[in-house]
Amino acid sequence: MSLNLDKRQRAMLREMGVRVWQPAVPEYAIEVIADTEDVAPTTGQFHAEKSPQIAAVVTPPVRQPAPASVAPAVAPAARPQPDARGASAWRLGQAQALYADSAQSGGARWLVLAETPAAALSGPLLQGDSGKLLDNMLRAARLNQVGAVLLAPLARQAAGAVAEDFLAALSALLLSARPDVVLVMGRLATQALLASSEPFGKLRGQVHQLQGVSAIVTYDAAYLLRSPADKAKAWDDLCLAMSLQAKA
Repeated sequence: MSLNLDKRQRAMLREMGVRVWQPAVPEYAIEVIADTEDVAPTTGQFHAEKSPQIAAVVTPPVRQPAPASVAPAVAPAARPQPDARGASAWRLGQAQALYADSAQSGGARWLVLAETPAAALSGPLLQGDSGKLLDNMLRAARLNQVGAVLLAPLARQAAGAVAEDFLAALSALLLSARPDVVLVMGRLATQALLASSEPFGKLRGQVHQLQGVSAIVTYDAAYLLRSPADKAKAWDDLCLAMSLQAKA
């Protein structure tokens, strides 16, 4: 607040015995001091009593600094966590040799990768109803009369693609088994090993390459027990696989 007085107002203050002092300060700071000395009136008709000292100081409003803008709290990006069990999405079980007593010297070598429940990874692979059906399928394709048959179970433990350790184990198995034909049994195992999102029906009936080895895909035995109508399609797949061993 500023105190702007014109000449008439200043003259009236002088008549009242009030001296106005206006130092050279910013407009927002004005100090008015009333002198305590007697001032003789100019007209002689009015004699002012001694006035007490009056001091009025008007200071500018204190501007509070604007609060610093606070950025909204942002939660840190979640980092992908490893599987709680420390395992890959897929696990390759121990390969077991089949029909060793009837193997023929110089015959074709087969590697059968069969999708199976995780609980069956450590047990005998040809037990139970699905094991018996698998055995019958392989014997019907006369795999009991070829050079060598290795059966390795594949178990899906979590959602996701195959991991590096799984691929390394598969590469080591392929290197040691040296198969002429790979038979992959199971829809999920097929899509994982071929890294394909194609429908299983489109992946059947054609020759694939699995790390440089010819591979045929078909249904797993557990599925065929639930859907016996697809056994004829599985037989077509086995016939295609048998045609590859003739070229080996």
